[in-house]
Amino acid sequence: MHSNAHKVNSADNVAIAIKAIKKGDAIVIEGEKLFVALDDIEPSHKIALLEIDTGATVIRYGEPIVQATRAIHKGEHVHLHNTQPVQNS
Repeated sequence: MHSNAHKVNSADNVAIAIKAIKKGDAIVIEGEKLFVALDDIEPSHKIALLEIDTGATVIRYGEPIVQATRAIHKGEHVHLHNTQPVQNS
């Protein structure tokens, strides 16, 4: 089975779509079918690999990049509509 997403770092909670993914398509990383996409996801956009709570940090390349503004479900598109810049306390 061909991969349609890539997880860059073992600490990441998102993967990157390497081609267009349609809602209902299997998310496949390193040839392994993991779960189903909940949204259409454009190439180079992020996909949640697990449940991300409101206020939790989104990790890509092993680094915090944004915070969730609401709960993000595994298989959901992670983008501007559900994230904000990391808020420093």
